[in-house]
Amino acid sequence: MAPSKLERFRDAHFPTDDGEALRRSLERGVLSGGIAPVRSEKPPRHGRRSVLGRAYFGLKLIVTLGPLAFLLLSAVAECGPHSSSLLPDVLKASACARRDLTRHVWSIENTLKTVSDRLR
Repeated sequence: MAPSKLERFRDAHFPTDDGEALRRSLERGVLSGGIAPVRSEKPPRHGRRSVLGRAYFGLKLIVTLGPLAFLLLSAVAECGPHSSSLLPDVLKASACARRDLTRHVWSIENTLKTVSDRLR
């Protein structure tokens, strides 16, 4: 089967290597001259990251995992005047706010019952 106009243009303007020529001839159903298929080589490994690349990756990691670490630490941090002095004040304050918020959420049902009873 004769190649189409598009295939002739591709072959004329974009030369191919032997492996791709064999693949094209197999697609057409014609085996050309007993050429053995060429094994593809492994792609070349890229070198190590540069210093700026590693710094950028580290910055992305900190920005991604920082808030998660803050939430986890504030969940297990102690709240009150006798809490550990190793934790920053922001972490202690967020732990106290989390404790107060959960206390209000758990008691909202009783509060709403009291309000509805008073309205009746």
